[in-house]
Amino acid sequence: MTLENGNALMSPSTDTTTTERRGGFASKLALLITLVLVAALVIFVLQNTVHTTINFLGWNFDLGQGVSLLGAAAVGAVITLTATAALKVRRAVR
Repeated sequence: MTLENGNALMSPSTDTTTTERRGGFASKLALLITLVLVAALVIFVLQNTVHTTINFLGWNFDLGQGVSLLGAAAVGAVITLTATAALKVRRAVR
């Protein structure tokens, strides 16, 4: 039996596919590690509150050391993710 748009009409009893959840332990372990790292990062930022002046291309910022290091780590992560994505696209094209 087909519908007007050409899609097949399936009754609920004929659909035997089930959705299985994968990676239960690995997902929980990754979440736990992420939570521990976030907690360590928050402690790091809160303990490094000494203000420093950062000069970059004529701009002057007065930020806490923890916040400035966190920003530098975030910029490094974005650069790494961009380079990794570019390499994956390049390999997929080949």
